[in-house]
Amino acid sequence: MRKPFLTAALLSSLAFASPALATTVFSDNFDAENSGNTATNYTGFANFDVVADSGTVVANTPSVDLLRQPNGFGLTCAGGAGSSCVDLDGSTNNGGRLITKNAFSFNAGDMVSLFIDVSGSQRGSAENFGMGFISSGGSILFNNYFATFPGIGMSGPNNFNTTGVFTFSNAIPSNLGYSTFNVRFTAGNAGSLRAFAQTTSNDNIGPIIDNFRLDITAVPEPASWALMIVGFGLVGSAMRRRKPLTKITFA
Repeated sequence: MRKPFLTAALLSSLAFASPALATTVFSDNFDAENSGNTATNYTGFANFDVVADSGTVVANTPSVDLLRQPNGFGLTCAGGAGSSCVDLDGSTNNGGRLITKNAFSFNAGDMVSLFIDVSGSQRGSAENFGMGFISSGGSILFNNYFATFPGIGMSGPNNFNTTGVFTFSNAIPSNLGYSTFNVRFTAGNAGSLRAFAQTTSNDNIGPIIDNFRLDITAVPEPASWALMIVGFGLVGSAMRRRKPLTKITFA
């Protein structure tokens, strides 16, 4: 009678020792902004600040446009009709950086991943685009920093010890449909950061972004891996000693 209890206990320990799945610590699709209305040179974001593409706060200079589909510009969002997205080059001819208001903490060994759905300008003009991270205090050891820009290319892995890093492309084709761009790294030390997307475009036509998401994946401690491996072995041994189940037939 004790074998089922033993097996259940082992399975319970495995559950606690199993590798952690990626945790989404932040996501925003912009749909709740401005009561669902288009607004040029929009700065009222609930979760983002709009700053200069250099990262410097410059009042009333950098701008982005909040777009609701349908809109008067014929521009589309990743979510289709009734959804919102952001043109990173607003209507002041000075594109900006959209950066999270809050910072997000991570531990050494965690994998930090930023995902953004990116579209070309949809207006016949190739534009530049960048995305990445800024430390909220002190340097971060960006290990195995890797970037994937569908239709553009990949870079990495690279290691940096710095206060911020981002990947940049000078040529996002106008006709590039919404694709999920990603930058990620493994943290060499504990810290916190803010995530951002930007353009240096200054012609009132920029790349368009949607579905901004930040994931942090905790890496199990070595002791947890050892417990999981031992647990699998014990469960397998217990299962081999069990008698075959009796077949039940219903009349």
